[in-house]
Amino acid sequence: MTQFAILILSVFTVSAGATAATLPLMMQSFPNISPTTIELLMTIPSLGIIIFTPISNIVADYISVKRTILLGLLLIFIGGVIPALTMNFPLIFGSRIILGLGTGLLMSFSQSLIIQMYQGSTQQKMLGLASVFQGLGMFIMTYAAGVLLNGGWQMSYWVYLIVVPIILLVGIYVPKTAGKVESDSQNEPASSKKVDGKIWMLAGVAFVFNATFAFISIKFAMLVVSRNYGTAADASTLLGLMAFAMAAGGFIFMFVQKHWFKFTTAIGLGFATVAFLLLTISHSLFLSAIGVILVGISVSIFMASMIANINRMTSAKQVAFSTSVVMTCANVGTLLSPYFAKFISSIFHNNEAGFTFEAGLVVFAVLLVIATIAGVNYKKLENNQTEEVSDQMKAQN
Repeated sequence: MTQFAILILSVFTVSAGATAATLPLMMQSFPNISPTTIELLMTIPSLGIIIFTPISNIVADYISVKRTILLGLLLIFIGGVIPALTMNFPLIFGSRIILGLGTGLLMSFSQSLIIQMYQGSTQQKMLGLASVFQGLGMFIMTYAAGVLLNGGWQMSYWVYLIVVPIILLVGIYVPKTAGKVESDSQNEPASSKKVDGKIWMLAGVAFVFNATFAFISIKFAMLVVSRNYGTAADASTLLGLMAFAMAAGGFIFMFVQKHWFKFTTAIGLGFATVAFLLLTISHSLFLSAIGVILVGISVSIFMASMIANINRMTSAKQVAFSTSVVMTCANVGTLLSPYFAKFISSIFHNNEAGFTFEAGLVVFAVLLVIATIAGVNYKKLENNQTEEVSDQMKAQN
C-alpha cells in the first residue's frame, strides 16, 4: 500500500490538463477575455509548479516530506474545484495558480521517493509503473471531465474531488520518515543542493519538450473543431485516450529501459516525432486518435527516462533537488507554451492550429537527433558511483 500511495501521486503531476476540453466553451462564456489568456488557464498552473517545486525541498526540511505532500494535495483540491463554484474569471485564474502550487509541492517527491526508497529491479519497475499510474489516472480524470462537460464547462472541474481519498491514502500509508537520506558522516549533510552540468542539459531538453508537447493541451481541441472533423467533446475523448496511452508507455518504458537504456530518451522522442507528423496531416478522428496515442506513449517514456537519467548522472544526495530542477524547467516550458505557439505563428504569419503542430514536428525531430547522439556517448554522462552500482547489478543478474 505504501508503493501504491507513492505511485498514485504521479497522477497529480499532470492533472492540470484534465479539463483542457473546456477551453472552447469557456471562450464562449468569457467573450471579453482574449483566447490566449483563456488558453493560459491550462498552463498557468506551471507558474505555481515552477515556484514551489524547488521550494518543496526547503519546506520538507522543516515539516517533513510526508506533510509537504499532504499540503500539496490539499492545495490541488482547493484550486481544482474553485472554477466549479464561480464565474469570476480572475478568481478562476488564481485558482489555477493555487493548483500549480500544490502540484509543485509534491511533484519532485513523486519521483525522487521512488529512487530514494527502492533499488535495483524494484526501482526500475516502480519508475515504469509511475507512468502507468499517471496515464490511467489521467485517462479516468479526463474521461470523467468529458462526461461532466455535457452539463456545462463548470461541471468538469468537480473531477478534482478525486483528491480527497488520495489525501487519506497518503496520510495512512506513507511513512513519516519517507524521503530522508542518510548522511555519510556527522558533518556532511544528507542532501545536496548542488546541480551538475549534465542535469542542466537534461533540464534544457525537458524545457523544450514540454513547451512543444503542451501544444496538445492548448491547440488540439481547436485543431479538431477548425478542420471540421469533430467537436470539443470528441477532442476530450481523444485526450482521454492519450492519457490511457501514457499507461501503455509505462510498460514500454520498462521494456526499453531493460534492453536499450542509453537510447530510452531518443525512443520517446521518436514516438513524439511520428505523433506530430500524423497530427499535421490528420483530417479524421481515427488518424488523430493514433497521433494522440503515440503522444501519450512518448510523454510517458520521455519523462520516465528523465528521472532514470537523473539517477544515473548524479549521486543519491543530489537526486531530490536535481529532480526538482528538471521538473521546474519542464514546467517553465509548459507555462510558456501558448506564447511559444503564438511566437511561431507570428513569425510565419500562420495562425492555423495545424501549422502549430508542424512546427512541433520540427522541434521534436531536432531533439531526436540530439538524444540519439547523447545515447551513443552515454558512458561519458554517467556518474562514476552510479556506473559502479550498475556494473554490480549486471554481475548479480
